[in-house]
Amino acid sequence: MPPISAADQAKGLTLAVIGVLVLTPDTLLMRLVGADAWTLLFWRGLFMTVGYVGLLLVWYGRRCLSVVAAIGSHGVLVSVLFSLNTILFVVAVTETTVANTLVIIAAAPLFAAVIGWVAIGERPPARTWLAILIALAGIALIVHEGLSVGTGTGDIVALGAAVALGGHFVLVRAARPVDMTPAVGLSGLLTAAVALILADSLALTPVELGWMALLAAVILPVSFGLITLAPIYIPAAEVGLVVLLETVLGPLWVWLVLSEEPHDHALIGGAIVIAALVLNFALAGRRGPATPAPEISR
Repeated sequence: MPPISAADQAKGLTLAVIGVLVLTPDTLLMRLVGADAWTLLFWRGLFMTVGYVGLLLVWYGRRCLSVVAAIGSHGVLVSVLFSLNTILFVVAVTETTVANTLVIIAAAPLFAAVIGWVAIGERPPARTWLAILIALAGIALIVHEGLSVGTGTGDIVALGAAVALGGHFVLVRAARPVDMTPAVGLSGLLTAAVALILADSLALTPVELGWMALLAAVILPVSFGLITLAPIYIPAAEVGLVVLLETVLGPLWVWLVLSEEPHDHALIGGAIVIAALVLNFALAGRRGPATPAPEISR
């Protein structure tokens, strides 16, 4: 794979960081809805697809249908992996501890690095491997008080979610310059279909529906739309690293709104994760000019 230009590095990093910042109220809004996992998944998936339709209409206008058709069979696989990650994450939280789940999911950049190396020949530089290890240490410190053996089944499910997320980023990277955001929108329908079968009840109050609509029809399409564009410009492993910021920043919203103050270990661990990201991209910025990534046509 050719080296990445400084302009593309900056563009990919900007897309990923803004996407993650938009995503950070995710945990808070799910807490405010307070429904069971499968009810959340149904409405989350359904509203997310509706939101993506609106986003694509605004972005591409009359070309919207041709952009959706352009994802092809590759995009279907992207949809399946993203939906699988979403479902497995929720199941993992119910089968093992949240701490175990977060630590295992934090390995997604590592899986993205390995899968990207094997599948598309994009070997991560040493700085990225180092940043992944430092970030994993930071995540472990954040949740160390809740770490436990949990259950073998839940930990395996969380591992599957991490692999699916890493594979998703690699597939999006391999498909460039085709925009795979329609595939993420399609994943919402897949998630809703599975949840519809397994949910005991889909009932939400009007207020809960309002919070869910804000989250899934507005925040998620904008956030994951930007995050899905990021691998066009930077490697999948680096996008995965940036997504770890959500684990650090998401609890801050819960703190501000619900007064759940984070522990000192959470603050220190979050600082370590941010330091790992800064180190990785600062070292990347010291490289010389390189071949730019292909642009997305609008």
